[in-house]
Amino acid sequence: MKNKLFLLCSSPENKFETRLFIARFERYFNQSKKNSPLLLLASFVLAAYQVYLNTPTLQLIIWQTLLVFFIVAIYKIDHQQQYSPDIERQYLLLKSRITRRLIYGLGIAVLFGASCFLLPDQTPFDHLALYYIFLVCLFAIILISNITFPEYYFGYGFIIISLILAHTSTHASGHSEGFLMVASLVCPIGVLMMILKATEMSHRAINEIVLSLMLTKQMAEMLELQQAIKHQSEHDELTGLANRRKFESSASELESNAKLGNICFGLVYIDLDKFKPINDTFGHIYGDLVLQEMAQRLNACCARQSDLVCRMGGDEFCILIKDVIGQQQLQDLAQSIEFRLGQTFSINGVDFNVGASIGTATYPADGDSVDELVSCADKNMYHHKQQKLVPI
Repeated sequence: MKNKLFLLCSSPENKFETRLFIARFERYFNQSKKNSPLLLLASFVLAAYQVYLNTPTLQLIIWQTLLVFFIVAIYKIDHQQQYSPDIERQYLLLKSRITRRLIYGLGIAVLFGASCFLLPDQTPFDHLALYYIFLVCLFAIILISNITFPEYYFGYGFIIISLILAHTSTHASGHSEGFLMVASLVCPIGVLMMILKATEMSHRAINEIVLSLMLTKQMAEMLELQQAIKHQSEHDELTGLANRRKFESSASELESNAKLGNICFGLVYIDLDKFKPINDTFGHIYGDLVLQEMAQRLNACCARQSDLVCRMGGDEFCILIKDVIGQQQLQDLAQSIEFRLGQTFSINGVDFNVGASIGTATYPADGDSVDELVSCADKNMYHHKQQKLVPI
Protein backbone atom coordinates (compact mmCIF):
# COMPACT_ATOMS: atom_id res chain seq x y z
CA MET A 1 0.00 0.00 0.00
CA LYS A 2 3.00 2.34 -0.16
CA ASN A 3 1.83 3.56 -3.54
CA LYS A 4 -1.64 4.14 -2.09
CA LEU A 5 -0.56 6.50 0.69
CA PHE A 6 -2.55 9.45 -0.64
CA LEU A 7 -6.28 8.91 -0.50
CA LEU A 8 -7.26 11.44 -3.15
CA CYS A 9 -4.38 10.71 -5.54
CA SER A 10 -4.99 6.94 -5.79
CA SER A 11 -7.89 4.57 -6.23
CA PRO A 12 -8.61 1.03 -4.97
CA GLU A 13 -8.16 -1.78 -7.46
CA ASN A 14 -10.15 -4.52 -5.73
CA LYS A 15 -12.73 -5.06 -2.99
CA PHE A 16 -10.16 -5.44 -0.24
CA GLU A 17 -8.48 -2.15 -1.16
CA THR A 18 -11.92 -0.51 -1.35
CA ARG A 19 -12.65 -1.69 2.21
CA LEU A 20 -9.20 -0.44 3.24
CA PHE A 21 -9.86 3.01 1.80
CA ILE A 22 -13.29 3.10 3.48
CA ALA A 23 -11.71 2.12 6.82
CA ARG A 24 -9.14 4.90 6.45
CA PHE A 25 -11.89 7.42 5.67
CA GLU A 26 -13.95 6.31 8.65
CA ARG A 27 -10.99 6.38 11.04
CA TYR A 28 -10.10 9.87 9.84
CA PHE A 29 -13.63 11.20 10.39
CA ASN A 30 -13.89 9.52 13.81
CA GLN A 31 -10.69 11.24 14.88
CA SER A 32 -11.30 14.59 13.19
CA LYS A 33 -14.60 15.12 15.01
CA LYS A 34 -12.55 16.44 17.92
CA ASN A 35 -10.87 19.05 15.74
CA SER A 36 -13.76 21.47 15.25
CA PRO A 37 -14.08 22.54 18.92
CA LEU A 38 -10.28 22.83 19.12
CA LEU A 39 -10.17 24.98 15.98
CA LEU A 40 -12.92 27.23 17.32
CA LEU A 41 -11.15 27.60 20.66
CA ALA A 42 -7.87 28.38 18.89
CA SER A 43 -9.55 31.02 16.74
CA PHE A 44 -10.94 32.78 19.83
CA VAL A 45 -7.56 32.65 21.56
CA LEU A 46 -5.86 34.11 18.47
CA ALA A 47 -8.54 36.79 18.23
CA ALA A 48 -8.06 37.70 21.89
CA TYR A 49 -4.30 37.92 21.38
CA GLN A 50 -4.81 40.09 18.30
CA VAL A 51 -7.10 42.42 20.27
CA TYR A 52 -4.35 42.68 22.87
CA LEU A 53 -1.91 43.64 20.08
CA ASN A 54 -4.34 46.33 18.79
CA THR A 55 -5.29 44.61 15.54
CA PRO A 56 -7.82 46.69 13.50
CA THR A 57 -11.32 45.71 14.61
CA LEU A 58 -12.96 45.47 11.17
CA GLN A 59 -10.25 43.19 9.79
CA LEU A 60 -10.43 41.03 12.90
CA ILE A 61 -14.23 40.69 12.66
CA ILE A 62 -14.04 39.66 8.98
CA TRP A 63 -11.27 37.15 9.74
CA GLN A 64 -13.13 35.65 12.70
CA THR A 65 -16.41 35.43 10.77
CA LEU A 66 -14.79 33.57 7.87
CA LEU A 67 -13.02 31.25 10.27
CA VAL A 68 -16.23 30.39 12.16
CA PHE A 69 -17.99 29.76 8.85
CA PHE A 70 -15.31 27.28 7.73
CA ILE A 71 -15.21 25.57 11.14
CA VAL A 72 -19.00 25.10 11.17
CA ALA A 73 -18.84 23.68 7.64
CA ILE A 74 -16.15 21.21 8.75
CA TYR A 75 -18.18 20.28 11.83
CA LYS A 76 -21.17 19.38 9.63
CA ILE A 77 -19.02 17.31 7.27
CA ASP A 78 -17.35 15.44 10.15
CA HIS A 79 -20.72 14.56 11.71
CA GLN A 80 -22.53 13.79 8.47
CA GLN A 81 -24.07 10.30 8.39
CA GLN A 82 -23.91 8.58 5.02
CA TYR A 83 -24.12 4.85 4.48
CA SER A 84 -24.65 2.57 1.51
CA PRO A 85 -24.65 -1.26 1.55
CA ASP A 86 -22.75 -1.15 -1.73
CA ILE A 87 -19.06 -0.71 -0.84
CA GLU A 88 -18.30 1.02 -4.15
CA ARG A 89 -21.05 3.55 -3.48
CA GLN A 90 -19.92 3.96 0.13
CA TYR A 91 -16.36 4.62 -1.06
CA LEU A 92 -17.55 7.37 -3.42
CA LEU A 93 -19.67 8.98 -0.69
CA LEU A 94 -16.76 9.07 1.75
CA LYS A 95 -14.35 10.32 -0.92
CA SER A 96 -16.73 13.17 -1.71
CA ARG A 97 -16.94 14.06 2.00
CA ILE A 98 -13.19 14.00 2.49
CA THR A 99 -12.64 16.13 -0.63
CA ARG A 100 -14.95 18.79 0.77
CA ARG A 101 -13.26 18.40 4.16
CA LEU A 102 -9.88 19.01 2.53
CA ILE A 103 -11.06 22.19 0.79
CA TYR A 104 -12.53 23.70 3.96
CA GLY A 105 -9.54 22.53 6.02
CA LEU A 106 -7.05 24.19 3.69
CA GLY A 107 -9.21 27.31 3.80
CA ILE A 108 -8.83 27.32 7.59
CA ALA A 109 -5.07 26.85 7.21
CA VAL A 110 -4.95 29.91 4.93
CA LEU A 111 -6.94 31.95 7.44
CA PHE A 112 -4.76 30.86 10.36
CA GLY A 113 -1.53 31.54 8.46
CA ALA A 114 -2.77 34.84 7.05
CA SER A 115 -3.68 36.05 10.55
CA CYS A 116 -0.04 37.08 10.90
CA PHE A 117 -0.64 39.82 8.36
CA LEU A 118 -3.43 41.27 10.51
CA LEU A 119 -0.97 42.14 13.26
CA PRO A 120 0.13 45.80 13.41
CA ASP A 121 3.51 46.60 11.89
CA GLN A 122 4.78 47.90 15.21
CA THR A 123 4.16 44.56 16.97
CA PRO A 124 7.11 43.82 19.29
CA PHE A 125 9.41 41.01 18.23
CA ASP A 126 8.75 38.87 21.32
CA HIS A 127 4.98 39.01 20.78
CA LEU A 128 5.40 38.19 17.11
CA ALA A 129 7.65 35.22 17.87
CA LEU A 130 5.13 33.98 20.42
CA TYR A 131 2.39 34.25 17.81
CA TYR A 132 4.47 32.17 15.36
CA ILE A 133 5.13 29.53 17.99
CA PHE A 134 1.46 29.33 18.84
CA LEU A 135 0.52 28.79 15.19
CA VAL A 136 3.08 26.03 14.74
CA CYS A 137 2.04 24.28 17.98
CA LEU A 138 -1.59 24.61 16.99
CA PHE A 139 -0.79 23.01 13.65
CA ALA A 140 0.99 20.09 15.34
CA ILE A 141 -1.82 19.45 17.83
CA ILE A 142 -4.64 19.63 15.30
CA LEU A 143 -2.96 17.34 12.78
CA ILE A 144 -2.24 14.48 15.17
CA SER A 145 -5.53 12.89 14.11
CA ASN A 146 -4.90 13.30 10.39
CA ILE A 147 -2.21 10.69 9.80
CA THR A 148 -4.55 8.49 7.76
CA PHE A 149 -5.06 11.43 5.40
CA PRO A 150 -1.50 12.71 4.81
CA GLU A 151 -2.32 15.10 1.97
CA TYR A 152 -4.31 17.18 4.46
CA TYR A 153 -1.42 17.00 6.91
CA PHE A 154 1.11 18.16 4.30
CA GLY A 155 -1.13 20.82 2.76
CA TYR A 156 -2.08 22.32 6.10
CA GLY A 157 1.52 22.41 7.27
CA PHE A 158 2.94 23.89 4.07
CA ILE A 159 0.33 26.65 4.02
CA ILE A 160 0.86 27.76 7.61
CA ILE A 161 4.66 27.55 7.56
CA SER A 162 4.88 29.24 4.14
CA LEU A 163 2.69 32.12 5.30
CA ILE A 164 4.74 32.49 8.48
CA LEU A 165 7.91 32.67 6.38
CA ALA A 166 6.25 35.13 4.00
CA HIS A 167 5.23 37.35 6.90
CA THR A 168 8.71 37.14 8.40
CA SER A 169 10.39 38.11 5.13
CA THR A 170 8.01 41.00 4.41
CA HIS A 171 8.56 42.40 7.88
CA ALA A 172 12.34 42.04 7.79
CA SER A 173 12.85 45.52 9.15
CA GLY A 174 11.61 44.41 12.50
CA HIS A 175 13.96 41.47 12.75
CA SER A 176 17.66 40.97 12.81
CA GLU A 177 19.45 39.35 9.91
CA GLY A 178 20.40 36.47 12.20
CA PHE A 179 16.77 35.77 13.00
CA LEU A 180 15.82 35.76 9.32
CA MET A 181 18.67 33.42 8.48
CA VAL A 182 17.77 30.99 11.30
CA ALA A 183 14.10 31.07 10.33
CA SER A 184 14.95 30.43 6.68
CA LEU A 185 16.94 27.34 7.66
CA VAL A 186 14.84 25.98 10.51
CA CYS A 187 11.49 26.16 8.74
CA PRO A 188 12.50 24.06 5.68
CA ILE A 189 14.18 21.53 7.95
CA GLY A 190 11.06 21.42 10.09
CA VAL A 191 8.90 20.88 7.01
CA LEU A 192 11.14 18.02 5.86
CA MET A 193 11.02 16.38 9.28
CA MET A 194 7.27 16.83 9.32
CA ILE A 195 6.95 15.07 5.95
CA LEU A 196 9.13 12.16 7.03
CA LYS A 197 7.37 11.73 10.37
CA ALA A 198 3.92 12.10 8.89
CA THR A 199 4.74 9.55 6.19
CA GLU A 200 6.02 7.09 8.78
CA MET A 201 2.93 7.56 10.98
CA SER A 202 0.63 7.26 7.98
CA HIS A 203 2.18 3.97 6.89
CA ARG A 204 1.91 2.71 10.45
CA ALA A 205 -1.76 3.68 10.61
CA ILE A 206 -2.43 2.02 7.25
CA ASN A 207 -0.71 -1.18 8.41
CA GLU A 208 -2.87 -1.19 11.55
CA ILE A 209 -6.00 -0.83 9.44
CA VAL A 210 -4.85 -3.59 7.05
CA LEU A 211 -4.18 -5.93 9.97
CA SER A 212 -7.54 -5.11 11.53
CA LEU A 213 -9.37 -5.78 8.25
CA MET A 214 -7.51 -9.03 7.70
CA LEU A 215 -8.32 -10.23 11.22
CA THR A 216 -11.94 -9.20 10.79
CA LYS A 217 -12.11 -11.04 7.47
CA GLN A 218 -10.54 -14.17 8.95
CA MET A 219 -12.92 -14.08 11.91
CA ALA A 220 -15.90 -13.72 9.55
CA GLU A 221 -14.64 -16.63 7.45
CA MET A 222 -14.20 -18.76 10.59
CA LEU A 223 -17.73 -17.93 11.76
CA GLU A 224 -19.15 -18.77 8.33
CA LEU A 225 -17.24 -22.05 8.33
CA GLN A 226 -18.48 -22.90 11.82
CA GLN A 227 -22.06 -22.12 10.80
CA ALA A 228 -21.67 -24.22 7.64
CA ILE A 229 -20.28 -27.16 9.63
CA LYS A 230 -23.06 -26.84 12.20
CA HIS A 231 -25.69 -26.66 9.44
CA GLN A 232 -24.27 -29.75 7.73
CA SER A 233 -24.19 -31.66 11.00
CA GLU A 234 -27.86 -30.86 11.70
CA HIS A 235 -29.40 -31.17 8.23
CA ASP A 236 -29.96 -33.92 5.72
CA GLU A 237 -27.72 -33.50 2.69
CA LEU A 238 -30.28 -34.81 0.18
CA THR A 239 -33.46 -32.99 1.21
CA GLY A 240 -32.12 -30.07 3.22
CA LEU A 241 -34.46 -30.98 6.11
CA ALA A 242 -33.32 -31.27 9.69
CA ASN A 243 -31.76 -34.66 10.44
CA ARG A 244 -32.20 -37.03 13.39
CA ARG A 245 -29.50 -35.24 15.42
CA LYS A 246 -31.27 -31.90 15.04
CA PHE A 247 -34.60 -33.56 15.88
CA GLU A 248 -33.24 -35.12 19.06
CA SER A 249 -31.62 -31.89 20.32
CA SER A 250 -34.70 -29.76 19.50
CA ALA A 251 -37.11 -32.33 20.96
CA SER A 252 -35.06 -32.63 24.15
CA GLU A 253 -35.03 -28.86 24.58
CA LEU A 254 -38.76 -28.68 23.89
CA GLU A 255 -39.42 -31.45 26.41
CA SER A 256 -37.50 -29.56 29.12
CA ASN A 257 -39.41 -26.34 28.38
CA ALA A 258 -42.71 -28.21 28.35
CA LYS A 259 -42.08 -29.70 31.79
CA LEU A 260 -41.14 -26.31 33.21
CA GLY A 261 -43.94 -24.38 31.52
CA ASN A 262 -46.72 -26.99 31.52
CA ILE A 263 -47.23 -26.72 27.75
CA CYS A 264 -48.01 -29.29 25.07
CA PHE A 265 -46.14 -30.33 21.95
CA GLY A 266 -46.67 -33.07 19.42
CA LEU A 267 -45.12 -35.35 16.83
CA VAL A 268 -46.31 -36.34 13.39
CA TYR A 269 -44.49 -39.46 12.15
CA ILE A 270 -44.60 -40.15 8.41
CA ASP A 271 -43.59 -43.21 6.40
CA LEU A 272 -43.88 -43.25 2.59
CA ASP A 273 -46.07 -46.11 1.37
CA LYS A 274 -44.75 -47.00 -2.06
CA PHE A 275 -41.18 -45.81 -2.04
CA LYS A 276 -39.22 -49.09 -2.21
CA PRO A 277 -40.68 -50.12 -5.61
CA ILE A 278 -39.52 -46.76 -7.01
CA ASN A 279 -35.91 -47.52 -6.06
CA ASP A 280 -36.19 -51.08 -7.36
CA THR A 281 -37.82 -50.08 -10.68
CA PHE A 282 -36.29 -46.70 -11.55
CA GLY A 283 -33.12 -46.63 -9.47
CA HIS A 284 -31.86 -44.51 -6.62
CA ILE A 285 -31.57 -41.36 -8.75
CA TYR A 286 -35.35 -41.23 -9.14
CA GLY A 287 -35.74 -42.29 -5.52
CA ASP A 288 -33.71 -39.30 -4.42
CA LEU A 289 -35.80 -36.97 -6.59
CA VAL A 290 -38.98 -38.40 -5.06
CA LEU A 291 -37.63 -37.82 -1.55
CA GLN A 292 -36.81 -34.22 -2.44
CA GLU A 293 -40.34 -33.71 -3.77
CA MET A 294 -41.83 -35.18 -0.59
CA ALA A 295 -39.61 -32.91 1.53
CA GLN A 296 -40.84 -29.82 -0.34
CA ARG A 297 -44.46 -30.87 0.15
CA LEU A 298 -43.94 -31.46 3.87
CA ASN A 299 -42.39 -28.00 4.22
CA ALA A 300 -45.39 -26.52 2.38
CA CYS A 301 -47.78 -28.20 4.82
CA CYS A 302 -46.11 -26.59 7.83
CA ALA A 303 -46.90 -22.90 7.68
CA ARG A 304 -45.41 -22.05 11.07
CA GLN A 305 -41.66 -21.42 11.27
CA SER A 306 -41.62 -22.90 14.77
CA ASP A 307 -42.49 -26.37 13.41
CA LEU A 308 -39.48 -28.54 12.58
CA VAL A 309 -39.64 -30.95 9.63
CA CYS A 310 -37.04 -33.73 9.86
CA ARG A 311 -35.91 -36.66 7.80
CA MET A 312 -35.34 -39.49 10.25
CA GLY A 313 -33.73 -41.76 7.69
CA GLY A 314 -34.68 -43.64 4.52
CA ASP A 315 -38.28 -42.78 3.66
CA GLU A 316 -39.29 -41.81 7.21
CA PHE A 317 -40.03 -38.24 8.25
CA CYS A 318 -41.11 -36.57 11.47
CA ILE A 319 -42.56 -33.16 12.24
CA LEU A 320 -42.02 -31.62 15.67
CA ILE A 321 -45.00 -29.39 16.48
CA LYS A 322 -44.63 -26.72 19.15
CA ASP A 323 -47.52 -25.30 21.21
CA VAL A 324 -50.11 -27.94 20.33
CA ILE A 325 -53.63 -26.88 21.24
CA GLY A 326 -55.08 -30.40 21.13
CA GLN A 327 -55.07 -33.78 19.41
CA GLN A 328 -57.45 -32.48 16.74
CA GLN A 329 -54.80 -30.02 15.54
CA LEU A 330 -52.42 -32.91 14.84
CA GLN A 331 -55.17 -34.95 13.17
CA ASP A 332 -56.01 -32.06 10.84
CA LEU A 333 -52.34 -31.63 9.99
CA ALA A 334 -51.98 -35.38 9.39
CA GLN A 335 -54.94 -35.37 7.00
CA SER A 336 -53.50 -32.38 5.14
CA ILE A 337 -50.12 -34.10 4.83
CA GLU A 338 -51.68 -37.38 3.68
CA PHE A 339 -53.66 -35.57 1.00
CA ARG A 340 -50.67 -33.54 -0.15
CA LEU A 341 -48.27 -36.46 -0.33
CA GLY A 342 -50.83 -38.61 -2.10
CA GLN A 343 -51.12 -36.31 -5.10
CA THR A 344 -49.60 -37.57 -8.33
CA PHE A 345 -46.52 -35.82 -9.66
CA SER A 346 -44.20 -36.26 -12.62
CA ILE A 347 -40.40 -36.49 -12.88
CA ASN A 348 -38.83 -36.52 -16.33
CA GLY A 349 -42.10 -37.67 -17.87
CA VAL A 350 -42.65 -40.47 -15.33
CA ASP A 351 -45.74 -40.22 -13.09
CA PHE A 352 -45.48 -41.18 -9.43
CA ASN A 353 -48.13 -41.66 -6.76
CA VAL A 354 -46.53 -42.35 -3.42
CA GLY A 355 -48.82 -41.64 -0.49
CA ALA A 356 -47.92 -41.98 3.17
CA SER A 357 -48.90 -43.57 6.47
CA ILE A 358 -49.03 -41.17 9.38
CA GLY A 359 -49.07 -41.47 13.15
CA THR A 360 -49.35 -38.72 15.76
CA ALA A 361 -48.63 -38.32 19.46
CA THR A 362 -48.88 -35.45 21.93
CA TYR A 363 -47.13 -34.56 25.16
CA PRO A 364 -48.11 -35.37 27.89
CA ALA A 365 -51.21 -37.32 26.81
CA ASP A 366 -49.28 -39.99 24.89
CA GLY A 367 -46.01 -40.01 26.82
CA ASP A 368 -43.87 -38.20 29.37
CA SER A 369 -40.71 -38.17 27.23
CA VAL A 370 -39.65 -37.74 23.62
CA ASP A 371 -38.78 -41.45 23.33
CA GLU A 372 -42.26 -42.43 24.47
CA LEU A 373 -43.83 -39.98 22.02
CA VAL A 374 -41.75 -41.31 19.12
CA SER A 375 -42.68 -44.88 20.05
CA CYS A 376 -46.37 -43.98 20.28
CA ALA A 377 -46.37 -42.06 16.99
CA ASP A 378 -44.54 -44.94 15.29
CA LYS A 379 -47.12 -47.44 16.55
CA ASN A 380 -49.96 -45.21 15.37
CA MET A 381 -48.28 -44.87 11.99
CA TYR A 382 -47.87 -48.65 11.70
CA HIS A 383 -51.53 -49.12 12.68
CA HIS A 384 -52.52 -46.63 9.99
CA LYS A 385 -50.41 -48.53 7.45
CA GLN A 386 -52.09 -51.80 8.36
CA GLN A 387 -55.53 -50.31 7.80
CA LYS A 388 -54.61 -49.25 4.28
CA LEU A 389 -54.42 -51.47 1.25
CA VAL A 390 -50.93 -50.76 -0.03
CA PRO A 391 -50.19 -52.11 -3.57
CA ILE A 392 -46.85 -53.86 -3.95
